[in-house]
Amino acid sequence: MISGEATKIGLYFGTFNPVHLGHLVIANHMAHYTELDEVWLVVTPLNPQKKVTELMAQEHRLQMVNLAISENEKLKGSDVEFDLPQPNYTAATMRHLCEKHPTKEFSIILGEDNFERLHTWQDHWQLVEDHRILVYPRRSSDAPSPIPAPSNVKDLIPRSHPNIQWCDAPMISISSTYLRDAIMERKDIRYLLHDKVLNYISNNHLYE
Repeated sequence: MISGEATKIGLYFGTFNPVHLGHLVIANHMAHYTELDEVWLVVTPLNPQKKVTELMAQEHRLQMVNLAISENEKLKGSDVEFDLPQPNYTAATMRHLCEKHPTKEFSIILGEDNFERLHTWQDHWQLVEDHRILVYPRRSSDAPSPIPAPSNVKDLIPRSHPNIQWCDAPMISISSTYLRDAIMERKDIRYLLHDKVLNYISNNHLYE
């Protein structure tokens, strides 16, 4: 891990299907209340642990992210995984980014639910040893699945590991599934999405 004057980047991975105010609150908190210089919202083409069902085209999802954060200089949208081999594994993405940006120090931003599943990720121990992991509390998630038990207790990452940083970030519990269903049913979802995102969805007839 790079130290010194390296630019500190927090990577917030997600399908952002669509990006909503809950995502933006987390990203903005991490950018302004931790030592990070920037937070990149990394749009994932396909999460290996999620189904493809109802996944909007990656270009639309990236555009919605860019619209939502266009007025926040500390937040950036990233399409780094679009051209990487799929399915996208975070470990491979981190290796790619570290090679491409040797003067930056990358941290990973995770919800607590994903931290509890970290032992199921590819090369998870290498991720924790090489990068700081910023964990925010997660009170709810989209259709949470049972946490698989590790095949070996040594696979579990201790919550007290020195590279694990627990962040008391404010939470807005919004489900992307709820939003997609609401759009399909033509319900009013203003205040749950950035106005620019809401207009983009409407103008492009997404999720209908």
